[in-house]
Amino acid sequence: MNRLNPAPRATCIAELAPGALDIIGDIHGELDALESLLAKLGYDDQGRHVEGRRLVFVGDLIDRGPNSPGVLRRVIGMVGAGNAQCIYGNHELNAVRDQPEKHRSGEGWWYGRHESGYDYALVDPVEKEEVFLPFLHSLPGALERDGLRVIHACWHEPSIEKLRNARNVIDAFRAEEEALTVELEPLIGPLRAAWKERGMTPGSLKDPDRKVEIFPELARYDELNQMGNAIKVATSGMERPALDSFFASGKWRMVSRTPWWSEYSGPPVVVGHYWRRYAPDPSHGQAGSEADLFEDTAPHLALGPAKKVMCIDYSVGMRFAERKQGSDSGKIHFEGCLAALRVPEWELVFDDDRPSLRVDIDRDEA
Repeated sequence: MNRLNPAPRATCIAELAPGALDIIGDIHGELDALESLLAKLGYDDQGRHVEGRRLVFVGDLIDRGPNSPGVLRRVIGMVGAGNAQCIYGNHELNAVRDQPEKHRSGEGWWYGRHESGYDYALVDPVEKEEVFLPFLHSLPGALERDGLRVIHACWHEPSIEKLRNARNVIDAFRAEEEALTVELEPLIGPLRAAWKERGMTPGSLKDPDRKVEIFPELARYDELNQMGNAIKVATSGMERPALDSFFASGKWRMVSRTPWWSEYSGPPVVVGHYWRRYAPDPSHGQAGSEADLFEDTAPHLALGPAKKVMCIDYSVGMRFAERKQGSDSGKIHFEGCLAALRVPEWELVFDDDRPSLRVDIDRDEA
């Protein structure tokens, strides 16, 4: 069996393993879901498969769910054994950037603090420094081989070309951030004036019960801050000014994700990130929330007119909230699930009793 290097050199765009793959979507600390899915797929504790298949993780291993440390240990073991690959998601990027003052929703476990609304295992500080951080620093931003690409959120060619010669994701992020400072500077004065005119501070964005109406100065700043950094585009997608403000991940937002796949026509791309629904949710995308990028698209369908992009994040990261709702009502029912896309079969397998689905995608030889 061909083996991957257990300690790969950090790089932004790395080579995707050859042969048959099982590409797993965003896990978000749901260790039980991961274990169930791996068992259904036929992997042992080291990530070995009797048919020589390989695992690929699209990022967002962590945050929100009950056992992010356990998920990291499991994935690190399989990557270290040479049986799996993993890329950055936006949650791994946030963890490495080390910004406890941001108080992002669902990531308190990483800083050793409990957080209202979440019931999760806290990180051990020694394990964080000696095991978790070195692993996260080693991750590439994307994987590719002939006929197949894997990235967490968005394959945006101008951004990808900026990253191909970068040494690693974090260095690339910092270089992008430094260069962007010059472009953002002219927007800061008008933005401060807009805050003052409204009698607000950035902290005003944190109150979910007091809507912050959209204002163009903040929308322009947030759009440039996102689209001007190639690593942000790769790990959290393309964002444009929203039609209305909405509350998500702990604050009121002025920009929203856009369906970049509507113009994509390259080789097939597998992504996570976008909180796809296995079944349509009438409340998703209503006023006060982010637009539903999938609308009523069936869960097995590839995205865009060219049918080249497949999102495999089926919102298992919402199980923390579904558990709370279940404990309040006396019954737990999970709408969110964890999925693996099997290649070259192009078949979706789920962690629970949902039937496998054949994916409708315009495939190249992958």
